[in-house]
Amino acid sequence: MLNTIAVTLVPVAFVIFLGYRAARLKFFGGADRAMLTRLVLTWLLPPLLLAGILQTPRSDLMDYRIPLLFVVGLTVPYLAILLGSLFVLRYDLRTSTLRASLLAFPDMVFMGVPVLGQLFGPSSLYPILIANLVPSLIIVPLTTVLLEIGSNSGKSAGARRFFITLVKAIREPRVWVPFIGIVLMLLDLHIPAFAIDSLKLIGNSTTGISLFLAGLIIAEEKVELTKAVAIDCLVKNLVHPVAMFAAVLALGITGVVAREAILLAALPSAVITTMFAEEHHVLESESSTTILATRVLAFATIPLMIVATQHLMIS
Repeated sequence: MLNTIAVTLVPVAFVIFLGYRAARLKFFGGADRAMLTRLVLTWLLPPLLLAGILQTPRSDLMDYRIPLLFVVGLTVPYLAILLGSLFVLRYDLRTSTLRASLLAFPDMVFMGVPVLGQLFGPSSLYPILIANLVPSLIIVPLTTVLLEIGSNSGKSAGARRFFITLVKAIREPRVWVPFIGIVLMLLDLHIPAFAIDSLKLIGNSTTGISLFLAGLIIAEEKVELTKAVAIDCLVKNLVHPVAMFAAVLALGITGVVAREAILLAALPSAVITTMFAEEHHVLESESSTTILATRVLAFATIPLMIVATQHLMIS
C-alpha cells in the first residue's frame, strides 16, 4: 500500500515542484501560463479523453448510474453549501456562490488525470470525462448566472448569461470530442489500434504538462491563512469525499468506478474558482489560498482515501 501511494504521489509532487520553481525563478510568466492552459484543455486533453473512451468497456458506457453518481455527488454538495451559506451563515449571494464552487468543484483536469491515471490506468478516463461534464454543463454556468444576479447588472441578465455560458461550454473540445468516442462505442464499431495509439501519443502529454502548469499556478497564488481557509480545506478534502461515498452507497456502485468517484471528490479545489473571484472581486484572497492549501493537504488526504476505500471493500 505504501508503495502504491509513493508511486502515485511522489512523481506528482515532483513535477508540481518543478513548475513552482520555474515560476519562482521567472522562467515562465502569465502569458506562458495562459498558453499552456490552452494547450492542455484544447489540444492535449480531448485526444486523451477520446482514447480513454475508446478503451472503455461498452457495459460501462451503458450504465446510467455512473453519470447519475457524479450529478448527485457534485451538485448536491454544491447546492448544500450554497443554501447553507445563504440561509444559515447569512452570506450574500456572490460570496455563497463562490464558496459553493470552491468547495464542491474538484480539479479533475490538472490533478485528476495524473493521480487517477497512475492508480487505475486508461480506465480512469471515462469517469473523469463524465465527472468533468457536471461542472462544464451545470456548475460553471450556474455559478456564472448566480454571480451575475448578485452583481450590479441584476437579474435580467441571468437567463441570457446562463445560455451563453452553456453554449460556450458545449463548444469546448474537451466536452464534445469524447462524445464522438461514446457514439463509436455504442455503435460497436471496430477502432484500429493505430488510431488509439495516435490519440494516446499526443494525449499522454496531458499528465506532465498539467502538473507542471499546476506548479506555475501555485507559485502565483496570494497566501493568507485564516480560520475560514482551514475550514474550507477540511470540507473540500474530507467532507466532500464522504458525501460522494454516500452517493456511491445510495446508487449501489462498486468496483473501480466507486473508488475513482471518491478519490475525485477528494481532489483539491478547481483553479477556475480564482478566476471567478478575481472577476467579481469577492473572496479573492481566500479562494487563492484555498486553491494552494487544498493541494498541499491533498498529499495527506488522498493516501487516506486510497487506504479507506480499500478498507471499506470498495474494490
